[in-house]
Amino acid sequence: MSYLTVRTRKAEDALVVYIDGYLNSLMGEEVERVVQEALDAGGKKFLLNFEGTRLINSIGISIIIDIVEKIMERNGMLVFCALSRINRELFQMTGVARYVNVFEREEEALGHIGPSD
Repeated sequence: MSYLTVRTRKAEDALVVYIDGYLNSLMGEEVERVVQEALDAGGKKFLLNFEGTRLINSIGISIIIDIVEKIMERNGMLVFCALSRINRELFQMTGVARYVNVFEREEEALGHIGPSD
């Protein structure tokens, strides 16, 4: 039985994924599973909300990179929001920030993704 859950919600045609807690291998694998299921169902727009994320370890970063690659392979769109200063710097140092737009608030990120054409 898994006690780990990743909260999600649909916003227009985007999937918002709330990452709460420590982004390590367990949480990262769950986030990756949720995103992969949405991709397999035809999803193209994703927002990862890091408001509840204090720390991200190296495995968590690796999983985020995998998610970025999977979404890019399917010509999808991925944005982040609500990163703490340390997590924002971590994404800049690892190069993830070059591929993903980062916003302060969820509303801004969703506005950037925009509705379907």
